[in-house]
Amino acid sequence: MLTARRASSFIRRFGGPGEDSGIVCFKFWQLVPAGGCPYRCSYCFLQTTPWFRFNPDQLYGLVYTNIDDLLTELDAWLADLTPKMMIIGELQDGLVFEGAYKKVTGKALSHWIVPRFAAQSRHRLIFLTKSTQVDHALELESTPQVVFSWSVNAEEVAKRWEHGTPLPSERFEAARRMKAAGWPVRFRLDPMLPYPRWRSGYAEAIRAINEVNPEMVTLGTLRATSAKSLRAAAKKNGRDDSVLDYLTEERDPSGFKYRIPFDAQLGLFRLAIDKLSSGIVPALCKEDQATWRALGLPFRGCHCLLGASGPIVDEAPESVRSLRSPDQASQCHSAVGSGKRGRVRQAIRSSENLFPTTASTDDLR
Repeated sequence: MLTARRASSFIRRFGGPGEDSGIVCFKFWQLVPAGGCPYRCSYCFLQTTPWFRFNPDQLYGLVYTNIDDLLTELDAWLADLTPKMMIIGELQDGLVFEGAYKKVTGKALSHWIVPRFAAQSRHRLIFLTKSTQVDHALELESTPQVVFSWSVNAEEVAKRWEHGTPLPSERFEAARRMKAAGWPVRFRLDPMLPYPRWRSGYAEAIRAINEVNPEMVTLGTLRATSAKSLRAAAKKNGRDDSVLDYLTEERDPSGFKYRIPFDAQLGLFRLAIDKLSSGIVPALCKEDQATWRALGLPFRGCHCLLGASGPIVDEAPESVRSLRSPDQASQCHSAVGSGKRGRVRQAIRSSENLFPTTASTDDLR
């Protein structure tokens, strides 16, 4: 594991997809205590980021040693009166460096950071991970201010394209342990793929999600800023680039990312939303507003936010903010919150007239 002092700020704000974009994504806050990831997911966007292209030795993990500087920045951020969510796991795996941090700094990363969030009630922290290294976190007293979120997939997808990671079944077990200890838990079922057995594979993944009963599940499908560049990087890094065969040659309506076919996206999302337990809030990750509208899905928050409102959401384009219209949100909340999903399902299915999902999506290669 490489180590270094970080010269730039540990706290960064995601720039967002653009002021005129229809992509539902926001300028969330992220903490960068490490860089890269020892896992070798074929679709990982880190492979194409300029920093790791020019510093390929750091792609598989770099731990920053100047923890005092990190904590000074974090304390200043926590002093802000505006409630916010902070994410660890955008430019690295959120938990996989726990042991490395303890070796380098004397404490696991969670032991440095979690107590600071636990000491206040304004902001929340979320660890996004594929790791099962939860033993250090379990040594701490649980707090509602810190969420642990696992990126999961169908077991077959993970076996083929998420090399080196714990299988989703193992990640679900780690999530169950954290939930049993009193910690808030979320999931990202992302990137979903229309592989040959996707219906049964994702039905099984959602069954496992329902058993854990997280506060939120954010759904996403395969996407890439440049499919050509990502394929070249995956080949260079010895990863199976066949996953990128699912992408079309056209970008989404906002011109943000290359996507899988739109009808396949809707088929995957409909399956997930229909099978999720009624008390779990569904959301989409970095999807165009057209996808939200085709699904009849109101915006009630997403993975990196505290909720559906607040300054960060208010900065988004009006077309995105309109997804949280009171009438629509109220109707969906009533259906979901009461366990009566019929109205939600009806809204989803009614969109099929505009965006039909053909039976052939189950056989897409």
